[in-house]
Amino acid sequence: MLEELVNNTDFLRHLEELRHRVIRILYYFIFFFVFFLDFRFNFLTLGGIPVPYPYPNFFDNSGSQVLRLLESHVLPANAVLINVKPTDSIVADFYVCMFLSLIFSMPAIAYHMWRFIAPGLKPSETMTIRYIVVPATFLFLLGSFMGLWIVAPELFRIFNDFSIGLGALDSMTPLSFVSFLLIYTLAFGLSFEVPVFMVALTRFGMVTSDYWYRNWRYAVVASLVFGMIFSPGVTGFTMVVMAAPMIALYFAGIYFARRTERNVSPIPAAE
Repeated sequence: MLEELVNNTDFLRHLEELRHRVIRILYYFIFFFVFFLDFRFNFLTLGGIPVPYPYPNFFDNSGSQVLRLLESHVLPANAVLINVKPTDSIVADFYVCMFLSLIFSMPAIAYHMWRFIAPGLKPSETMTIRYIVVPATFLFLLGSFMGLWIVAPELFRIFNDFSIGLGALDSMTPLSFVSFLLIYTLAFGLSFEVPVFMVALTRFGMVTSDYWYRNWRYAVVASLVFGMIFSPGVTGFTMVVMAAPMIALYFAGIYFARRTERNVSPIPAAE
């Protein structure tokens, strides 16, 4: 009875700490969201160097600036954004501001989540997490950048060519444009986490590198299913574009998992 009471007390204490951490994270997120929603960045030239500074403007805010930047980079010259519903532009602007807030709040999110889980980890588990955090972050940013800045413009160019072939005007709403880019960017970034996931399981001794190699066919099918589910528009072309880097990264994960087995003793799963 006493042991159950102690366990319940510990659970409630951890739950209270988690609530505290989440509230602190929300403070950061709301602060950045209000800032990006109410301010835009103007530029002041000092010594020939443009210096940005925030300027209050609710209707032409930071979200609108980023949306116009993405529009000029991603969309073909003849593509236009049109409002079908009166609220399309407002919701699109909110989405962009939320996305920016999430990016700028990420250090606080990582810090508070680490402070929450670190006390319950063993030294070997702490070392492993620190070992994979840097490559995981780098791969996610790399995947997101490639999906947004390199692959997305080519996708929209191909979509535009199909529209021209059908004699249709290439137009979309700001909301559909932003939703497409955000989902695609997030999914592309997550797909680049495949090697980190594989190496982590091998590092903990849960899955061997030979297992990854023997089941590469299932990985190809799973990549295609992932591309089918998360690719915007659910077309065969976007599915392949999403799945191709995942397949390549899976084989890269096999290589690094084998190197991990050779160079580092796996942590027993029972630990």
